[in-house]
Amino acid sequence: MSIIRSLDIYAFTKTIVTGFGIYVVWIVIHYVSAHMYTYWCVPATFFGFLAAPFLVPAPHCQALRWAIYNGGNSIIAMWFLLGAWFMRLLKMNE
Repeated sequence: MSIIRSLDIYAFTKTIVTGFGIYVVWIVIHYVSAHMYTYWCVPATFFGFLAAPFLVPAPHCQALRWAIYNGGNSIIAMWFLLGAWFMRLLKMNE
């Protein structure tokens, strides 16, 4: 009985660590991409203003926009998931 119980705890812990790791990776991707986009694609200078129409369609800028957009959506989804999990805990304790 105790071996089965410890396997359940191990599986639960592994699931939490994996899920949290994915969340942290998306936060890092979103944060780094946002800063790289402002540096490489829309620099905060007059030249950056003039060059922006030519830089924005570039493949690296499109990839950074994709990472920013999907990173933000993944972070929002993780907040919803955390909220749903918390509400389930509250419901179970009724």
